[in-house]
Parts: sequence; C-alpha cells; structure tokens
Amino acid sequence: MRWSSQQSIFLTKLFIFLFGAGYLAVVLTCPLLMDVFVRFSFFAAGKNKWLFSGTVYLCAIPVGILLWNLWRLIFDIGLEQIFTTENIRRLRTISWMCILTALICTFSMTYYVFWGIIAACLLFMGLLIRVIKNTFQQARELKEEVDFTI
Repeated sequence: MRWSSQQSIFLTKLFIFLFGAGYLAVVLTCPLLMDVFVRFSFFAAGKNKWLFSGTVYLCAIPVGILLWNLWRLIFDIGLEQIFTTENIRRLRTISWMCILTALICTFSMTYYVFWGIIAACLLFMGLLIRVIKNTFQQARELKEEVDFTI
C-alpha cells in the first residue's frame, strides 16, 4: 500500500489537533503545572511559579495564532489550494509568531536560562518557515506567469 497525500494531510491535521488539545490543557492548568514544575525541577527550584506562568501565558497568544494559521494552511492544502496569496500570508504569520515567541522566551532567560533553548529552536523554526514562505511566493509568481502565457 502506498502512502497517499490525503493520508499525509489527515495525519498532519490529527497532529495539529492533538497539539491544539495539549495547548488548551496547558493554558487551562498552567498555574498547577508551573507549581509542580518549580517544586520538582532541580534547576527551577525556588523560582517564582508566576514568572513561569507569565511566560507560558504570553507565549500562548502567538502560539494560538500560529496553530490556527497552521490548521487553515493544511486545510487549504487538502483542498488543493496551495500556492495562494492567503497561504503565503499564513506562512508569514506563522514565521512571525515563532519569532515573537522566541523573543518572549529570550526575555524570560533573565530568570530561567533554559528558556534560551526554546528561543533558539523557535528562531530556527521561524527561519525555516520563512524559507518555505519564500518558496511558496516564488511558486505562486511562476504559476501566475504560466497562467498568463497560456
């Protein structure tokens, strides 16, 4: 059996949905989770759980925007609407949300240095998404050029 693009899109939607469910669980239980984290983490012991909660809640805003745009992007790809202006806008938004979240995590390094690892990963992810966005934009321009030629 060959893995189809529709199966791949379904799997991607499933993972986005699961990540979204985890996102909601973290947002709804953040103070409790941070209390447990600060209590049992060797490196976070003695830190203020509200600093961690503040970082998580600040990051929740761009992450929520990112997830929504990711969901809409994969939905349109499933409808074979790929190299569209809207999808390019979504990719741009996703990359900026990665960068914004990285900045929040960078600032949070003032009280917990390990936020820097997350910030570096998010900056790299933002860069990857920018490259994909630029690829989509070039493909859209080529497609328009071909459409006008025919």
